[in-house]
Order: sequence, then C-alpha cells, then structure tokens
Amino acid sequence: MEKRMKGHNERIRIEHKLIGDGAIVWFKDKKGSELAHINVRWDGKSLRAIFSGTREKAERLASILNALGAAAEARQYGKKWRVELTTDSITAIRRSEWLEAVKALVEALYKNGVISNEKREELIKELEAGPNVVKVAGVEISVVKKEEAGSKQLVIRYQPTSAEAFEAAVKALKEAGLEEGVHFTAKRPEKEGRGYIYLKIPASLWRLEELKRQGVKWAEKAVKRLEEIAKARGFYDLVEKHLKPAREAETVDPRGIVAEDPERGVKAVIKDVKVMWEDGRPRIVVEYEAGGEVKSFYFTWGVEKDGKVRAKVRLNYEKAAVLAALTGDETLRGKKQVTLTARHLFTMAKIKDVGWTLLRWYAGVMAEGLKDTDAGALPI
Repeated sequence: MEKRMKGHNERIRIEHKLIGDGAIVWFKDKKGSELAHINVRWDGKSLRAIFSGTREKAERLASILNALGAAAEARQYGKKWRVELTTDSITAIRRSEWLEAVKALVEALYKNGVISNEKREELIKELEAGPNVVKVAGVEISVVKKEEAGSKQLVIRYQPTSAEAFEAAVKALKEAGLEEGVHFTAKRPEKEGRGYIYLKIPASLWRLEELKRQGVKWAEKAVKRLEEIAKARGFYDLVEKHLKPAREAETVDPRGIVAEDPERGVKAVIKDVKVMWEDGRPRIVVEYEAGGEVKSFYFTWGVEKDGKVRAKVRLNYEKAAVLAALTGDETLRGKKQVTLTARHLFTMAKIKDVGWTLLRWYAGVMAEGLKDTDAGALPI
C-alpha cells in the first residue's frame, strides 16, 4: 500500500478543523471521500498527532503519513491500534495544507492561553525549518533542543520502528566507529515500548568531527546537516559550543612557544609535549629549555571520588610559566602546586599529538556515569 500511496500522495486532499485545544486532520481522495484521519494536540510539552482505532485504519493512515514524509508505524495497544507522531515527524510533512493546519492549531493554543508567545514562536520556527533529521552512518537521527529548569540541552535520538531496525542501526553505528556507552546509549524495543538510541553529547559530536577530519564523507555531511538544522531552529550556539573542543583539537604546535614570567625572571622555550599512559590514565610529559638546559616535568590526569577530572602538579617558577603558556591560565605563574581541572584539559586538547587522546579519555571516563561539574559549559 505504501508504494501506491507514494505515487498518489499529491492527489490526497488534506482538510482540518480546530476543536478546542486540538485539531482533527482528514486525508481524502480526489472525490472527497475520507481515507484516514488523525488528531493533533498539545500534550503539555510538545505537539502530538494520535490515532486510535482498527488495525486496517491504522495501517492505512501510517501508509499515507509515510508517503507524505513522516516516520509512522501502526502499533497495537490492547484491543486498539495506534499511530502516533511526535513533533519531529509532524514537521517532516511538508504539504502546505498540513502545515497550515498545524500552524492554525499553534495560533489557537496561543490565543487560548495554553502556550506562551515564546513557545508559539519556537513551534512556528520548527514548522518553517522542516525536517530535523541527520544521517549518521546511514541512520536517520532527529535533532532537537530541550529546555529543563532553565538549561538548554541538545538531544539527538533515533526511535526505531522495529527490533530489526534497532539492531541494524546499532550495527551501523558500531561499524562506523561509534562505541556504545561512550558515544551512544541504546534500549531495544519491547512489546510496550518503541526503544531508542541516544547519541551522547558532546562525545558523539567529538567523534563525528574526528571522523570528518579523517576524510569520512558521511561524517562531513552529518556535521554540515547538524549545523544547518541548528541555525534554522535557533540553537546553533549550543551545537557550536559542544563541537568547539573537537574543532580546536590538535591545532596548536607547542614546539617553540616561549613561556615567560618577567616578574620572576623566567624565560623558557617549550621543546615538546607528549602523552603517555599510566594505569589507564593519560600522563602529560612536557619538555622545555631554560638557561641553556633541557628540562622536563609531567603530570597525570585522573578522576577523583567526587567525579571531577583533575591533575595535581608540583611546580617551580619555570614549570609554572611553561604550564601557564600551555593552558592559557596566567594565574598559574609563580605557583608551587596547582590542581588542573577539565577547563585546563580542554585547552590542552588543542596541542598537537595530545588533543584527541585527552578528548577520547575524557569521553570514556564520563561514560562511566561520572559528572564533572568543573566542565562547566561542556557537560556530558
């Protein structure tokens, strides 16, 4: 049926009627006979379109919606069959009559005091922006911005229509270089639930940027599409913030950088910065030249009991000046001992041959459920 509907979707007439705080949308043939219908309403947080009825009607409706660009599925709940669309699928349908119906509902919700003007403008922007789907390793994943308790969050999710679709998506993501638990979380569909795959933020975006740097074409297209969606829907600042550490990763060659502390008569030239491993933790080894002599010091990143990523470093005036140059933190000058935080780690991720190792390690330890509040603007 779906194949036939795709060939005739432009012939389908779409009509609507506002009823209270909802709308009923009919799909009719060219003679005006009803083929299917669905109710669109506000659930308190987002727009939903729902139908509940017989299996035959549900499957016919799902075929029509899919032909129009949505991702719909008829599912059995008790004795009834349901078709349900989230805001993502609602905005994916680009027929003008459908968009007019949904916009009319949004205006009615605002007029009746159900939603604020800010929410009204947000919903209209989503409708005008169109589909919010990014292809990640061939998996079509939706991108949305969520606001809770005054904070903005980027949510990238895939809702499979079957167990087979779920398994195929997980397989594709793993084969593309994304690690379950680190870059995404997944729950298999069950009888009463659809299941899901969520990309972890920002670890998944860092991985996409890394693959893009390696010349992987689908990753390049995915990042570009993600940015297009974010700009169209007004949350590009959120995407840019999460991508920034990966975009700046390994863009700075530290060799030859001059570290100075005039107040204490210190001048040193950084010779090299390397990363080694110590019990699964990254050890940073810094070599520098001062007074005609090559010297070095090291420190090891780790996760403390409070879940924060830190590195404790014993210093002298020379080492403090060098570390200040590497981290961009001039307050470290003159210190005898300091504790570096995630903020310093992200700055050091810019260093050539060090950056990606630090970002991969950070994403891995945060995947274990730790919450590094020192990360500030970059929560996992």
